[in-house]
Amino acid sequence: MKAIETKGHLLPNGSIQIDEPVELPSGQVRLIILVPEDFRPECPQEISSEERRRIVAALDQVAELSLKEGPPVSNRKHDQYLYGDN
Repeated sequence: MKAIETKGHLLPNGSIQIDEPVELPSGQVRLIILVPEDFRPECPQEISSEERRRIVAALDQVAELSLKEGPPVSNRKHDQYLYGDN
């Protein structure tokens, strides 16, 4: 077996992202993961209260779109909306 050493990151979903491309053909490989003794996974940073207010304001604007007058819409009629009356 041939060994190649490279670096990468363990992502929150459990997958591994290699930092640089590896010049090998695609296919299954065997991975050995070496974790430093002082390894601490990155914690997602909390958003600021200003960023939270901005997001909530944008969501409120989206919610207001459904409050405007218009024909009643039902998701039960999605085929009719997509394909018309047959």
